[in-house]
Amino acid sequence: MKVENYNYWATGFCKIEDYELESFNLFEAGVASLEELEAEKDSNVAFKFYMNSKEELDRIVAEFPHLNFECGKEEAKDWDLWWRERQTPVRVSESLWVRPPWVNFDAPNSVVLELEAKTAFGTGEHSSTALVARLMENVNFKDKSVLDIGTGTGILSLFALKKGAKFAVQTEIDPLTLSCIEENFEQNGESHNTVLGFLDSFNENAKFNIILCNMIRTEVLPMRADIERLLAPGGEFILSGQLECEKHFILDWFKEAGLAVCEELVCEEWWAVISKLTQEVNYV
Repeated sequence: MKVENYNYWATGFCKIEDYELESFNLFEAGVASLEELEAEKDSNVAFKFYMNSKEELDRIVAEFPHLNFECGKEEAKDWDLWWRERQTPVRVSESLWVRPPWVNFDAPNSVVLELEAKTAFGTGEHSSTALVARLMENVNFKDKSVLDIGTGTGILSLFALKKGAKFAVQTEIDPLTLSCIEENFEQNGESHNTVLGFLDSFNENAKFNIILCNMIRTEVLPMRADIERLLAPGGEFILSGQLECEKHFILDWFKEAGLAVCEELVCEEWWAVISKLTQEVNYV
């Protein structure tokens, strides 16, 4: 026998000047959220709320007869299924696509990664991630060693490996991301080498041909000495997650460290850059 499952709703209205007080009173009565609707009169605000229980809905409506509520019910949605059915592949850059594991998709001559964010950041939808991927398009990764700082879902490491990197090492400080990283690498046929900790975990002889980092300025600048130490001579550092209005902080750092800017990209308010280590740096 089918079990009927409904959400119960009520719509009402009040004067615009009374809405703040009425909404406060509704929240105090047990309403979790209010959806504003188009009112018939410009002087009114119309609104709607949902309850799981008809008894609870009736109780609240009875407390506010002056709001002239109309009530009804609708079949409850499986919101998780609804969300999943509306997920589509994301084109991150010219040759990189990301698809959810439950969506079949193929793009000839492109890298298609199967990713689910879960407890980690980075499915390619954020502008800062897309900027890194766009900068990576024209970088030669063949047989290069790669360090991916703050890997999140592993999207940048996976793209580097698909572009021919010899190996990629990921760093993360959040242990909750590790199962997500492991699952994403397994789904995409790659092995992960994730270091849980900060860059001082690497010994003094560690060097990488390419370092990838998508972090805000206040997170990345405290790591500058370790980044300089870990970047091999002639190596490339790809940095994103920076506000364009604050890029001068990064450019000042690069000038001091002997990092020459090769390419810059901007999307919305975000700025990303490729720099190359053109000289040896003397560490104090």
